[in-house]
Amino acid sequence: MNRRHMAVWASLILLCMVFGFALSGCISGRSDVRYGSKGPAVGTDTLRQIKVGVTSKEWLLGTLGEPTSHSQTPEGTEILRYVYTKTVDSDFSAFLLLNFDDKREERTVLYFEITDGIVTRYWREQR
Repeated sequence: MNRRHMAVWASLILLCMVFGFALSGCISGRSDVRYGSKGPAVGTDTLRQIKVGVTSKEWLLGTLGEPTSHSQTPEGTEILRYVYTKTVDSDFSAFLLLNFDDKREERTVLYFEITDGIVTRYWREQR
C-alpha cells in the first residue's frame, strides 16, 4: 500500500471516530416503571392456586394482603377488591430534533366474592 492510500484510510478512520463520538451523546432513552401501593399485580401462578368453593378468605388475605376495598351485598356475600397499577414513563431523544415522551398506566383489578368465609367466585379486569 502506498502512502496516499494509507493517508486516505487514516483519514476515513479518523472521520468515523469523530462522527462516532459526536453522535454518541445525541441519542438518549430511558424508561421508568412504578407500581402503586399494592406493588405488582398478582401473577397467574398465584391465581391458579385459588379454588372456587375451597379457598378460604384467610388464605386469600394471607397471600394477597388487605384488599383495596371491601363491600357486602344485602345477601351477606363479601366482595374484596384489589387494585394494582403500573405506570411506565418512557422518553427517547435523538439529535435535539426528535423527542418522544410516552406515559402509560396499566390497571388490574381483581374481585373476589366470599360466602361463609370461602371464595365462591373471582374475576379480573384489565385496563
